[in-house]
Amino acid sequence: MKSSQILVVDDEEFFLKLMFQTLRKEGGLVRTAQSGEEAAHWLRREVFDLAIVDIRMERTDGFEILEEVKRLYPQMKVIMVTGFPSPDTQALCIQKGADGYLVKPIEINELKKAIQSVLN
Repeated sequence: MKSSQILVVDDEEFFLKLMFQTLRKEGGLVRTAQSGEEAAHWLRREVFDLAIVDIRMERTDGFEILEEVKRLYPQMKVIMVTGFPSPDTQALCIQKGADGYLVKPIEINELKKAIQSVLN
Protein backbone atom coordinates (compact mmCIF):
# COMPACT_ATOMS: atom_id res chain seq x y z
CA MET A 1 0.00 0.00 0.00
CA LYS A 2 2.99 2.30 0.45
CA SER A 3 2.88 5.22 -2.00
CA SER A 4 -0.35 3.98 -3.61
CA GLN A 5 -2.68 6.78 -4.71
CA ILE A 6 -6.07 6.14 -3.07
CA LEU A 7 -9.38 7.99 -3.47
CA VAL A 8 -11.99 7.44 -0.75
CA VAL A 9 -15.58 8.47 -1.57
CA ASP A 10 -18.21 8.56 1.17
CA ASP A 11 -20.77 11.11 2.35
CA GLU A 12 -20.00 10.41 6.03
CA GLU A 13 -17.32 12.83 7.22
CA PHE A 14 -16.32 10.63 10.18
CA PHE A 15 -15.71 7.63 7.90
CA LEU A 16 -13.63 9.77 5.52
CA LYS A 17 -11.45 11.06 8.36
CA LEU A 18 -10.97 7.56 9.74
CA MET A 19 -10.03 6.17 6.34
CA PHE A 20 -7.71 9.10 5.62
CA GLN A 21 -5.82 8.66 8.89
CA THR A 22 -5.64 4.87 8.60
CA LEU A 23 -4.45 4.81 5.00
CA ARG A 24 -1.93 7.62 5.53
CA LYS A 25 -0.39 5.69 8.44
CA GLU A 26 0.08 2.78 6.03
CA GLY A 27 1.92 5.03 3.59
CA GLY A 28 -0.87 5.65 1.10
CA LEU A 29 -1.32 8.98 -0.68
CA VAL A 30 -4.97 9.68 0.08
CA ARG A 31 -7.64 12.01 -1.30
CA THR A 32 -11.18 12.10 0.01
CA ALA A 33 -14.49 13.11 -1.56
CA GLN A 34 -17.93 13.51 0.02
CA SER A 35 -19.87 13.46 -3.26
CA GLY A 36 -19.79 12.25 -6.82
CA GLU A 37 -18.94 15.77 -7.98
CA GLU A 38 -15.95 15.95 -5.65
CA ALA A 39 -14.83 12.47 -6.74
CA ALA A 40 -15.06 13.56 -10.40
CA HIS A 41 -12.92 16.60 -9.55
CA TRP A 42 -10.12 14.39 -8.16
CA LEU A 43 -10.44 11.86 -10.99
CA ARG A 44 -9.82 14.65 -13.53
CA ARG A 45 -6.74 15.93 -11.67
CA GLU A 46 -4.89 12.84 -10.47
CA VAL A 47 -4.30 9.21 -11.36
CA PHE A 48 -5.26 6.76 -8.63
CA ASP A 49 -4.36 3.14 -8.06
CA LEU A 50 -7.47 2.47 -5.99
CA ALA A 51 -10.85 3.98 -5.19
CA ILE A 52 -12.80 2.98 -2.08
CA VAL A 53 -16.43 3.94 -2.75
CA ASP A 54 -19.50 3.84 -0.52
CA ILE A 55 -22.51 2.41 -2.34
CA ARG A 56 -25.27 4.35 -0.63
CA MET A 57 -24.73 8.09 -0.34
CA GLU A 58 -27.17 10.94 -0.03
CA ARG A 59 -26.71 12.63 -3.40
CA THR A 60 -24.65 10.07 -5.26
CA ASP A 61 -25.03 6.42 -6.07
CA GLY A 62 -21.72 4.63 -5.60
CA PHE A 63 -22.47 2.43 -8.61
CA GLU A 64 -22.42 5.54 -10.82
CA ILE A 65 -18.93 6.36 -9.53
CA LEU A 66 -17.81 2.75 -10.07
CA GLU A 67 -19.06 2.80 -13.66
CA GLU A 68 -17.37 6.16 -14.35
CA VAL A 69 -14.06 4.99 -12.88
CA LYS A 70 -14.09 1.79 -14.92
CA ARG A 71 -15.02 3.73 -18.07
CA LEU A 72 -12.25 6.31 -17.64
CA TYR A 73 -9.58 4.13 -16.01
CA PRO A 74 -10.27 0.41 -16.61
CA GLN A 75 -7.02 -0.53 -14.82
CA MET A 76 -7.96 1.33 -11.62
CA LYS A 77 -9.02 -0.95 -8.76
CA VAL A 78 -12.26 -0.24 -6.89
CA ILE A 79 -13.43 -1.56 -3.54
CA MET A 80 -17.10 -0.94 -2.83
CA VAL A 81 -18.23 -0.35 0.76
CA THR A 82 -21.69 -0.61 2.30
CA GLY A 83 -23.43 -0.46 5.64
CA PHE A 84 -26.41 -2.29 4.09
CA PRO A 85 -25.02 -5.60 2.80
CA SER A 86 -26.95 -8.10 0.73
CA PRO A 87 -26.02 -10.91 -1.66
CA ASP A 88 -27.68 -8.97 -4.50
CA THR A 89 -25.60 -5.87 -3.78
CA GLN A 90 -22.38 -7.84 -3.67
CA ALA A 91 -23.24 -9.60 -6.94
CA LEU A 92 -24.04 -6.26 -8.58
CA CYS A 93 -20.68 -4.84 -7.46
CA ILE A 94 -18.85 -7.73 -9.09
CA GLN A 95 -21.00 -7.54 -12.22
CA LYS A 96 -20.21 -3.83 -12.61
CA GLY A 97 -16.46 -4.44 -12.25
CA ALA A 98 -15.64 -3.87 -8.58
CA ASP A 99 -12.47 -5.55 -7.39
CA GLY A 100 -13.56 -5.84 -3.76
CA TYR A 101 -16.52 -5.50 -1.40
CA LEU A 102 -16.43 -4.56 2.29
CA VAL A 103 -19.15 -4.19 4.90
CA LYS A 104 -19.18 -1.34 7.43
CA PRO A 105 -18.02 -1.17 10.12
CA ILE A 106 -14.72 -2.13 8.55
CA GLU A 107 -12.02 -3.72 10.65
CA ILE A 108 -8.55 -2.26 9.95
CA ASN A 109 -6.98 -5.68 9.26
CA GLU A 110 -9.83 -6.56 6.88
CA LEU A 111 -9.28 -3.25 5.05
CA LYS A 112 -5.53 -3.81 4.76
CA LYS A 113 -6.06 -7.36 3.48
CA ALA A 114 -8.60 -6.20 0.87
CA ILE A 115 -6.31 -3.42 -0.35
CA GLN A 116 -3.30 -5.75 -0.57
CA SER A 117 -5.39 -8.28 -2.44
CA VAL A 118 -6.57 -5.87 -5.15
CA LEU A 119 -3.29 -3.97 -5.55
CA ASN A 120 -1.06 -7.05 -5.84
